[in-house]
Amino acid sequence: MDELRTYELRDPAALIREVADTVTLVEDSAWLALIHHPSTHQTLLRVDPLPVPALLDDDDDISEHLRAATEAFGVPWANNGKGPDHKAVTIVVRPGFAVFGPNEGVWCRGWRRANHFQDVYTGELVLVTEHGWVDFMTDACGHEPRMVA
Repeated sequence: MDELRTYELRDPAALIREVADTVTLVEDSAWLALIHHPSTHQTLLRVDPLPVPALLDDDDDISEHLRAATEAFGVPWANNGKGPDHKAVTIVVRPGFAVFGPNEGVWCRGWRRANHFQDVYTGELVLVTEHGWVDFMTDACGHEPRMVA
């Protein structure tokens, strides 16, 4: 097996199960999980609710909310020459098929514009629906956990 890059999740399925054990994945909610050493120990440090719904309009700009949430983590700069030791994973909970579409594009654009200047990798997006979950970066997926009715 190839060695993972420092920003890759060691086990996306284990992470989403741990998130589901920590918070209730209800319809139209969005969460930001902070993971320490994502490619090795993959330790979930916290899961914070985002102050925006999971379902967004195409013209919504959520970048300010994403920046504020990332800054609230207060992760210190590692200065290790290897890059960040932390990763933020966005969990979007909405009804429908577990397939990425225009709604998730709004989330990706929001991260692109967030400019959080924190020592945290971002960009990982996990979609959770009534059919299960899928990870945008790895295409890992599963039937459980799923959105709570």
